[in-house]
Amino acid sequence: MRNASGMTLIELLFGIVIVSLLAGLAAPGFRQSLRSTAVRAGTYELLAGLQQTRGSSIVESRPGLLCPSDSAGNCVPAATSSAFWRWSLDSGGSPALVAQALPAGVVARASRSPVWFWPHALNASTSTLTICDVHGIAPPRAIVVSVTGRARIIEAPGSACT
Repeated sequence: MRNASGMTLIELLFGIVIVSLLAGLAAPGFRQSLRSTAVRAGTYELLAGLQQTRGSSIVESRPGLLCPSDSAGNCVPAATSSAFWRWSLDSGGSPALVAQALPAGVVARASRSPVWFWPHALNASTSTLTICDVHGIAPPRAIVVSVTGRARIIEAPGSACT
């Protein structure tokens, strides 16, 4: 028996217990990392939408708007959480655009809805778009739109999503 190679059943069980303990310790941190990534992705998606709306408004010489919306593409009132958003240029009628979805479990709310961009004066309606994790795991982020139409990302207070 001294020349036998391999491991015993008890050694194998101890190895499995150690691996499962390490996996159990890593799981909560991994979940928070995934939620933070989803909030960050939603933030950058909305920031790109704001920049696209502002740029298109200037190039097309028409007012543009971006707002949190319902799944049908209708703007929701200010301070209402929504998992969708849309942008459009004002064409005199009602533009028919499909709403863009935020990542799963992420919602946005605006302090002013919609956010307007005017092409000739290069200005916009000031607003703060707060991006929140519906599970409350990841910290919220916010996009602040200045009166000149420029947007910047800030860390939002934890109470911004309640």
